[in-house]
Amino acid sequence: MERQAWKLIVLLLLFCYVHSPYVKAQVGNGKQITMEFKNEGLPSIFKRLQKLSGYKVLFIYDEVRSYHSTGKVEKASIEEVLKVIIGKHPLKYVIEGQFINITHKNPQNVISEVKGKIIAEEDGLPVIGATIQVEGTSIRTITDANGNFRLVNVPQSNRIKISYVGMQSQSLSPKPQMSVVLKTDTKALDEVVVEAGIIQRNKMGFTGSYRTVNQEELKAVGNINVLQSLKTLDPSFVVADDMSMGSDPNTMSRITMRGGTTMTISGIYDDTTTNPNEPLFILDGFESSLQEINDLDINRIESITLLKDAASTAIYGSKGANGVVVVETIKPKAGEVMINYSGDAQVAWADLGVYNMMNAAEKLEFEVLAGRYGDLNDWSGNRESIAQYQRALENVRRGVDTYWLKVPIQTAVTQSHSLNVSGGDKGFLYQIGAMFKDIQGVMKGSVRQTFGGNMRMTYRKNKFNISNNLNVNITNGNNGAWGSFSEFVNANPYYPVTNEDGTIPRDLDVYKRANYADITATNPYYNAMLPSENRSKILSVTNNTNLNWYIIDNLRWTASMSLNTTNTDNMNFTDPAHTKYASSDYTKQGEYSSSKSRSWRYTMNTGIAYALSLNDHNLTFNGRAEIRSTSSNTESFVATGFPKGVGAIPSFAYSFKENSTPGYSESISRGVSFLGTFNYNYKYRYLFDASLSSDGSTSFGRDKKFQTFWSVGAGWNVSKESFAKDWDWMQELKLRGSFGSNGNQNVSNLTSNVYSYYAGSDIFGTASYLSGYANPNLEWQVVKKTSVGIDLMFWDNRLLLTMDYYHTNTNPLVVSIQQKPSSGLSTLPINLGHLNTNGFEFNVSWYAIRNLEKRIMLNFRLNGNTYKSVYGGFGEALANLNDAYKKDSSVDSKLNVNSMIQYQDGESPTALFAVRSLGIDPATGKEVFLTKNGTPTFDYNADDRVKIADTNPKIRGVFGISFTYKNLQASVNLRYNLGSFAFNSALFNKVENISASNIAYNQDKRALYSRWQNAGDVSQFKGISLTTQTPISSRFVQRDNYLRGESARISWDFSRDEWIKRLFLKDLRFNVSFNDFFDLSEMKRERGTDYPFQRAISFGLSARF
Repeated sequence: MERQAWKLIVLLLLFCYVHSPYVKAQVGNGKQITMEFKNEGLPSIFKRLQKLSGYKVLFIYDEVRSYHSTGKVEKASIEEVLKVIIGKHPLKYVIEGQFINITHKNPQNVISEVKGKIIAEEDGLPVIGATIQVEGTSIRTITDANGNFRLVNVPQSNRIKISYVGMQSQSLSPKPQMSVVLKTDTKALDEVVVEAGIIQRNKMGFTGSYRTVNQEELKAVGNINVLQSLKTLDPSFVVADDMSMGSDPNTMSRITMRGGTTMTISGIYDDTTTNPNEPLFILDGFESSLQEINDLDINRIESITLLKDAASTAIYGSKGANGVVVVETIKPKAGEVMINYSGDAQVAWADLGVYNMMNAAEKLEFEVLAGRYGDLNDWSGNRESIAQYQRALENVRRGVDTYWLKVPIQTAVTQSHSLNVSGGDKGFLYQIGAMFKDIQGVMKGSVRQTFGGNMRMTYRKNKFNISNNLNVNITNGNNGAWGSFSEFVNANPYYPVTNEDGTIPRDLDVYKRANYADITATNPYYNAMLPSENRSKILSVTNNTNLNWYIIDNLRWTASMSLNTTNTDNMNFTDPAHTKYASSDYTKQGEYSSSKSRSWRYTMNTGIAYALSLNDHNLTFNGRAEIRSTSSNTESFVATGFPKGVGAIPSFAYSFKENSTPGYSESISRGVSFLGTFNYNYKYRYLFDASLSSDGSTSFGRDKKFQTFWSVGAGWNVSKESFAKDWDWMQELKLRGSFGSNGNQNVSNLTSNVYSYYAGSDIFGTASYLSGYANPNLEWQVVKKTSVGIDLMFWDNRLLLTMDYYHTNTNPLVVSIQQKPSSGLSTLPINLGHLNTNGFEFNVSWYAIRNLEKRIMLNFRLNGNTYKSVYGGFGEALANLNDAYKKDSSVDSKLNVNSMIQYQDGESPTALFAVRSLGIDPATGKEVFLTKNGTPTFDYNADDRVKIADTNPKIRGVFGISFTYKNLQASVNLRYNLGSFAFNSALFNKVENISASNIAYNQDKRALYSRWQNAGDVSQFKGISLTTQTPISSRFVQRDNYLRGESARISWDFSRDEWIKRLFLKDLRFNVSFNDFFDLSEMKRERGTDYPFQRAISFGLSARF
């Protein structure tokens, strides 16, 4: 019995085993399944189906991993679910018992594996991150760090589309092995990478704040000056108006990005150091100077990238605090020989409408009211003054009304020519170029000429790539003998320029004053005709060498070296016949000053770059070490006492200038940097950047020579999320932020004792004294930056919006503190206080019309920037400095307050301090002031000064419109400035404060028509007086809101016209542009006191053979 029972059990188990699949299948087939999937990969869907249904789903992962599906089923059978999952994919299913087999429908028409490599035509390097898409399917991938890609189960009937931002897309038939060369798309070049100078970063994976513009955008604003074009295109790049030197071609602009990071007081930087708030300039990967960029041929520029926040500037460590301007020049391309020519011409004229000067009759009337001639009815005691008045009146009556402002002015014609020849093959590339730029200023005699040549060669052999770039520039500047424009503005209009016989009088008139020295009104035209000179010459030679070794596909070693030498010669000669020497001894007549500077700079660096792509994970690493050295020396002297007629020959001088000897200074600065950067992204969806650098410099104390700088950044490309795939109205939504630190080395070498020698010697020998004292504990100026931003692109790329909020903190600052006389020093640099800046900037671009096929587009642009800076941590340490500003006598020695600058905790570096004014009392004509506690008073007290305004605007930016119709393009850019204030010096010096000594010069019309005269008059200005002085008050501070026509341009592209081919041309373009064509300002003041501003029209022609 027991034995039979066991047999029965075994037979039962065997039956269950044999028939279990059928039983399970019956159970599975009858199960109702509910599931939902949205753009989910098939492997993931099949795994979920397996859990829900009880079936075993069998498939080859590589065959289905590239497929995605979207769908929803509720209480459906297994067959219904499979149909929804597979959809239109070339797959089929077979259910065999408890197993479901997934295979391709037509394997004979499918290439099981497609492999390939993508390289760039321009340099032969692999294209990383290119998109490979099988058209009509969801099969897609991207190239890895070596430019390789792999696809599986590609239908032979479908084409493969290969695309990469900034390159021309291609659509090809699939093959098992593919090698594709992508050509550069110049119109989208700035979208490829973020050009950081030292390294390149993929735009999609970068978290920093930056702006890239190409040559076409720069020339759409202006053809001549790179910096003036750049300020129109980005609101954070600010080129300050020079109210003194105006449009002088030989004066360098003062530039800032996102405000300043340090103080600009004397003692912190010297003549050999750039503006401490000036950004760092990088040209083709190496440090450059503002002067080199200013003189750079705009036709050589490929792109300019502005790096603004910590994530983008931290790689420059101790030099990136003020932002970085990265300039890349055009590189040679393989192919046939290409010849490019660009010619530009500009016609400019002075903007004289801002000068509100009296005419001859008005000036004479004003002088009578001011009492210059005394009592005109008293012949017995005032005969000489009356005679002088009669001479002036006679000139007025016979029509003498000289418009002196036009005497030194010319219509300036500027020309620029650029020729470039390039060619070669993949093994050897070459480029040779030459340029000539002749910038004529609107004042006669002012000119700046630049001659340039460049030669670039690139040699490739297997895994090695070496290139050399040689640049030579010669710049000659000349401001002639015409002197300051103010001398002509101030000349009295009732005097003729020349005598009736054509001779030029040296003096226009002599103003006789009882009990005072005579005042001689000299003729500025007489001085301009003398052989005086003001010349400069700059020779700059730069050679950059780069070596790249591609050790393996994703590992590259680089080494670079840059050598630069710059010689600068400045000479200023004033002829001995100049009116300034009229009463001087002959040994002091004439002056020759010479300054010769020689600088030598070298930079050497080496580094590695590693890139890796693992499925959807992409990472890059860069390591770099650099050493650099800059040395310079300056020799100078001033000689006086020249015979008339010998000209600028220093050997004829009588002696060196009184109390002076030839000068010599020498400076050496060395530095070393170590840098590491890391970048990671997942599917270019989640982004992370990090950098760490250690910098050493001789510009700081021996105990503080090294400083570490770092940054971290994160970003989220929301538009690449699966849930955003159906947002057809949005093409990009990127959130980003960064935090990190930089240093500022734009300061003097403050760490060495400086000894100066006394002139002459005695029995004990030559003596010396300590003129500069080293501070071994002087720390670096560390600038911490925080930035958050958003990038948006909507409606088929029609609307683009970028917004950034930023915060910078400089702590500590370097401040020059006044010392006690017993110390033997006047000042000592120390670390003190901090500076905080908060700002916001935006860029908006909207294409109202965007028809690319018909080439019809209408675009509106608006950008803006606003920031506020505040000092802190000073306490009373700068009380002596503030007192010194109060006692400044730059305007008039009788005034005890002539500066509106004050350094106070909680206040802005651009704040204006003055005593508040309630205006002019109608009863008395006196000014009514307001004390600190709010009490009205007629008595002025400098201690009542408070902050009254700020020169920094609430917001500034540019509004632009551009239109394209086939081959025609037109654009207009208008600059706006709102919420700023400024001190109106014309009101202070030419309406009031007209003393007996300067009544001999012309004045502002408001001095005659807008001043108080009688009791009861409501006037902005006090009554006419030659004896009383007016101190600075809030009455002279006015709103500086304005709207300017910055640029307008019309261009025509003939490249698509058949007739140019008969001229052997491949490309031909012509353009006309206008710059500064109108100015609507709330403040009426003189812009350009020593050199006028200009308006200009430019013509450009470019041809490619």
